[in-house]
Amino acid sequence: MKKIFVAVCFLFVIFVPVAFGQTDTMLNLRTYSSPFLNSRGKIDARYINPVSDADYDRFSALGGDLEEVDTPLEIALLSYYSQPVINIRPVQANAILPANNPKQADLKLGSAVFQEMQILRFLGDTAAVSRHEGVLRFITDRGNVTRAEVETFYRNGIRGLISEMVDEEFRGVTVPAPTVAYVKESLTNFYLTPNQANFNTIRNIFDITTEALQAQRIYDASITNIEAYEEMGMTRAADAARGTLRTAQNQLNERRRQLRVPNDAQIDLSGFDSGYSRILRGLNADLARRVMN
Repeated sequence: MKKIFVAVCFLFVIFVPVAFGQTDTMLNLRTYSSPFLNSRGKIDARYINPVSDADYDRFSALGGDLEEVDTPLEIALLSYYSQPVINIRPVQANAILPANNPKQADLKLGSAVFQEMQILRFLGDTAAVSRHEGVLRFITDRGNVTRAEVETFYRNGIRGLISEMVDEEFRGVTVPAPTVAYVKESLTNFYLTPNQANFNTIRNIFDITTEALQAQRIYDASITNIEAYEEMGMTRAADAARGTLRTAQNQLNERRRQLRVPNDAQIDLSGFDSGYSRILRGLNADLARRVMN
């Protein structure tokens, strides 16, 4: 049952670049849903209060708090399939999902639901899969698209969506091109074929980055220690610190190699770590938690 908001909420619109006119790309849920949020990061009351209980209940149980519309997917679905909301959407939302192109909208929203189903099925959440199946049937029962068309749209579009999200998160961060390509390919492989081997690859990227950051911290600390010990004439301690430094350097070199960083290239490990975590959460919060645990 929807909750009526009494307090007045002010909408802070986030203007972001969108792919106008591109009808074959999957929906970036984070980009699409952001104009619907208020200053607290929740869907603004103006998009909730006019919604019927039936529409609200249909979409609120997909994820997050099962009694609230609080995930980007739920916001996207409610914004398009609730008639009162589609009529008052921000202009940039209508540019991404035009009200006058229901077939294209059904393909984009249906493929977003199917994307979630793929991951939930891998995670073993059969109840959540069933809820998503119900919403996908709601979309296909509108008569604009078939289940087969939705799945084809997903398979053809997931690589582009992942590439867009990766480029967005690593923009302005020093990450070599081979590493970016490795992340894109690894995530695409998993989202096309969500099995344990492909999951291990995307989890290994997270684990390797964590280990590389630890090795970098030990390396930096060792340099400081060597200088301090030498100033105090503590030769044995300085030699021990050099040994620690060499070990950390070897570990760091190996982790860089595993991340496909060329020998002569720089990488901002902290920025890469933060960006990769945001990419995982942006694609699927439940999957991100499994990777990071």
